[in-house]
Amino acid sequence: MPCRNSGVPQGQGANLVAVAAALSVWIGQGKTADELAILASLFDLMRSNLALMALNAVSDERPQGSGGQAQNAGDETRRILLDATAAGTP
Repeated sequence: MPCRNSGVPQGQGANLVAVAAALSVWIGQGKTADELAILASLFDLMRSNLALMALNAVSDERPQGSGGQAQNAGDETRRILLDATAAGTP
């Protein structure tokens, strides 16, 4: 099953991970444990909201079959992602 084009060329994923790690270290320098916990919560909330927006965008794009039922093999994956997003991460 081909991946959807995310706008990021293949091979760029590792670069994005490295940039995220460097940005985390830069933002976290000189912060107390409490400040880091607040920042972590903020970015976790942003992650959850972005994931929900992505799920919504996918549901808006997918074709509807008879009776309004979505005809897409990725529905189970979306349901799992939505459940995980709603539950949060430890």
